[in-house]
Amino acid sequence: MNKAYALLRQQGVIRINRESGAAVRRDAGTGPPEAPFIDDWEERMRVLLAEATVHGIDRQDVLGRCEALPIAFEESV
Repeated sequence: MNKAYALLRQQGVIRINRESGAAVRRDAGTGPPEAPFIDDWEERMRVLLAEATVHGIDRQDVLGRCEALPIAFEESV
């Protein structure tokens, strides 16, 4: 469990306070994400897009999934 908390803290998802415990650091209402997050996210996206290309997933399918997945995520929350 400590490793999971440490990873989430390192990624900027939670903040940990010894007195009050762990809390979510950001949500959609806190404004745009910080530049380091965007840089890391974009690099991970490049890897995923390269994998899609290698496996023959065409551009339209990628774009369609990119549009559908956030909607599905919002509906599940």
